[in-house]
Amino acid sequence: MRSSFLPALSGLVLASAVAMAVGCSQDTLNSGSQHLNMTYTPSPSGSGRFDSASIKINKLQALPADPAEAALFGTERIIFRFDPFTANLVLDTPVTYSDIALSVGTYRVTLIEFAPPALIDTNLAPPPYASCIDGIATINAQSAPGIPRTFLFNSPPDNLSGMTFTLSPGQTSLALTVNVPGLIAGYEASFTCAFVPCTGCPVDPKPTLTTFDTQTFKAALLANITIK
Repeated sequence: MRSSFLPALSGLVLASAVAMAVGCSQDTLNSGSQHLNMTYTPSPSGSGRFDSASIKINKLQALPADPAEAALFGTERIIFRFDPFTANLVLDTPVTYSDIALSVGTYRVTLIEFAPPALIDTNLAPPPYASCIDGIATINAQSAPGIPRTFLFNSPPDNLSGMTFTLSPGQTSLALTVNVPGLIAGYEASFTCAFVPCTGCPVDPKPTLTTFDTQTFKAALLANITIK
C-alpha cells in the first residue's frame, strides 16, 4: 500500500513552521513543492538463473543536502514510505514505490534499511556446476549462519555520501534504481560455498553455503542502488 500524501509531507510542514518561528523565509523549503511519483526501477534488469527474486526495502529517509535547511527539520526526517516495500527483482519495468511531494533542490539519504534478498531457482540445472553456488536452489536469510535480519545504513555514522539526488523544476518522477545483476552477484559473492559430503543426497558432495560476509554485501547494496 502506498504512503499517503499528507504523512509524507509531515517533515516539510514541520520544517516550514520552524523556519517561520525563527524569522526565516518560508520559501526555503515549501515554495515550489511538486508532486512526485517514486518508482522502483530495475536498471539494468536481469535476475539470471533465478525465476523468483526479491529484496524488501524496510525504510528510506532523507534530508535536504544544505545543512541550514536540514537543521530546520530537527529530529524529523522526510519519509518516503510508511510500510516496507518488496522489490521484485525479476521484473524489467518500473513499479510505483510511493507518492511524495518535495521542493526543488538536492537531498541526501540519511537512512535506508533492507531485509536479506530471497532468490529461488526452481529449475536448478544438474551438475557439474560452473561454481559451487550455482548448485544452490534457494538463497535467503536462512541459507547460512550469521546473516543479519536487516542491513541498516544510518548517516552518521555510515557513509551515504553516494546516495544523493537532485529534484529539478517540473520533475514528476523519482526512481529508486537497482542494478539487479550487480546486486545479485554481490549477494552471491558474500557467501562462502563448499562441496560437503552428503550420503544419500541427490547430489554428493552437496553444494552448501557455510558463511556470510555482512560487510561485503553492505558494500554491494550501496554500489548497486541509486536514487535519481
